[in-house]
Amino acid sequence: MSGKPITSNTVYGYLKGEDGGFIVDEEAAPVVRLIYSLCLAGNGPTKIARMLTERQIPTPGTLEYRRTGSTRRYYPDYPCKWSTNTIVHILERKEYLGHTVNFKTEKVSYKVKTSVENPEDKQVVFENTHEPILDVETWERVQELRKQRKRPNRYGEVGLFSGLLFCADCGSLMYQQRYQTEKRKQDCYICGHYKKRTKECTAHFIRTDLLIEGVTDNLRKVTGYAAKHEAKFMKLLIAQNEDGGKRKNAAKKKELDAAEKRLTELSSIFKRLYESRTDENGIRRQDIDIYYSFVGRVDLPE
Repeated sequence: MSGKPITSNTVYGYLKGEDGGFIVDEEAAPVVRLIYSLCLAGNGPTKIARMLTERQIPTPGTLEYRRTGSTRRYYPDYPCKWSTNTIVHILERKEYLGHTVNFKTEKVSYKVKTSVENPEDKQVVFENTHEPILDVETWERVQELRKQRKRPNRYGEVGLFSGLLFCADCGSLMYQQRYQTEKRKQDCYICGHYKKRTKECTAHFIRTDLLIEGVTDNLRKVTGYAAKHEAKFMKLLIAQNEDGGKRKNAAKKKELDAAEKRLTELSSIFKRLYESRTDENGIRRQDIDIYYSFVGRVDLPE
């Protein structure tokens, strides 16, 4: 809470100073600015990663290895091969605005070594703690572009159905794919999980020409009906919107009820643990209070 970075891994683009704060890394900072400028030009993380690889720019892991000898993120056979996930993390970093962000992760239990990411409301941001690499306008514009998720693909085009198609079986976003041979050329959308070889789904795809034909035919029917029966069409739209809103509210209420029920159960468990273990293990009341300040306040017996 003092505002000093608690991360053990320095953010790419910065070095740690003697006081533990961030100072600009003159070798990596220009790469960070390049990544953001490429994103502003309409390139997605995958294409940016490919462009940096083609330019033979050392990855963060390679740079760390050359400076410290650490091999935790170093791949000798691919010293300049950037990954999409690395670009995504760089494009989301608030540290480039000159801010320190603490408590990004936490451990569910002291028995578990792995950490989980904290939501933004649990993170703490300390503004203007070090020299920024980016200006606010650039960073915010990139975040807006990332939300839209409609950027040119590897063919230099923006897919007509980009961000709109989802696999009916696994719910994954479907990606545009193009197959071309000497005899024919085929454009389609393929299940994201299958494309990434996650084994969570099978080879589901739909040809783009058939998709356009089906959507166009449906649009003709809808617009034709609306032209002939305008009043009925408006009533259908209003009813559909109201029905959709009711379903969303019902789903949210169900989630809220389940969360409140779980909180009640946990409170009961904590109380029983306190009553049965305090005297046996010699746990102090202030220790329990400190524990609950992290997991949530529960009314305890005096």
